Amino acid sequence: MNEIKPEAKAVGRHSSALDVARGERTPMPSVMCAGIGVWRVARWSLAIAILFAAVAAEAPAASAATSVVLASGDLQRCLGITPGQSTFSETTGANAQYCRQLPGAAAYDQAGRLYQSGDHVGAARLATAAADAGNPLAQLRLAMLYEAGDGVSRNKKLAFKWYERAASVGEPAAQSELGGYYEDRDGVRENWPLAAQLYQVSAQQGWVKGQFALGRAYQFGIGVPQNRSLAVSWFSASGAQGHGAGAYFARWLRDPLNNIGFRTQAEHDLVVGSRLRFALLSGDPSGITFRNSAQRTAWLTGQRVELDAAEAHTMWQIRADEYNQCRASGGSTCINPGTDPRG
Repeated sequence: MNEIKPEAKAVGRHSSALDVARGERTPMPSVMCAGIGVWRVARWSLAIAILFAAVAAEAPAASAATSVVLASGDLQRCLGITPGQSTFSETTGANAQYCRQLPGAAAYDQAGRLYQSGDHVGAARLATAAADAGNPLAQLRLAMLYEAGDGVSRNKKLAFKWYERAASVGEPAAQSELGGYYEDRDGVRENWPLAAQLYQVSAQQGWVKGQFALGRAYQFGIGVPQNRSLAVSWFSASGAQGHGAGAYFARWLRDPLNNIGFRTQAEHDLVVGSRLRFALLSGDPSGITFRNSAQRTAWLTGQRVELDAAEAHTMWQIRADEYNQCRASGGSTCINPGTDPRG
């Protein structure tokens, strides 16, 4: 069984100039953070030109309830979301009129112009006004600004707050990002079923990063029953929209001989570490739903025990064969391998 190849390196939370990509995290071998972008007035054009380092600020407390809904009304039309369509349409002249109907639209547009001019502090101030007025596009962008410390001081509590506000009315990029908070236990109580629900509605609305995140959920059983076929389907959907990692993992997982890999470097180290394994996991955890990382760690620990036992037997068998060959040739220094460790 093959392990995930080196190409499967993680690319981080904000990996595109046009979108939020916490769902972009690829399975192995590590998690890095990067972000590039500019803020334009158009729908998907606010991003932060910054390399993201780990944020040590105090993170937000878990929300009592997080709404999981599809976008509707002016927001749905502004974003060009067509129910059931697997691709996402950016704002065009045809639907821009609906964006202007959103609360605080004038302040949000002005914030975009200030950001382009280099006044990030002024842009953040106007984005806050638009976000307070209830504009989900401004709420998403403001969350990104707080997460990056761009025009405002870094503040994970406020980043979470604004992602949640935008997600609560169905903004799909914010939903994908918020799901990452709950999956990663990023200052909130770990909640994999909720993370999966957020990935699901984001993906259903055609958001490419949500599709990739949902593919990961099915790949590893994150809050949903592990299902390689559905993982391939959602990775393929993201790949069809130009997501390179999605296309890669769709190809990789189609081969039943390829291992599903590991969700994080810590999972890899738990099972493999620095050892040269003769084999990897015995198979997919098909149909298993992991509700949190502790449950998945327990399953992986069992896999490690099985691997240790199988490899100990393999090494014993090699020594036993050498011993028998030595005895058959009349050797006098044959080393008895002892009993089979499997009993």
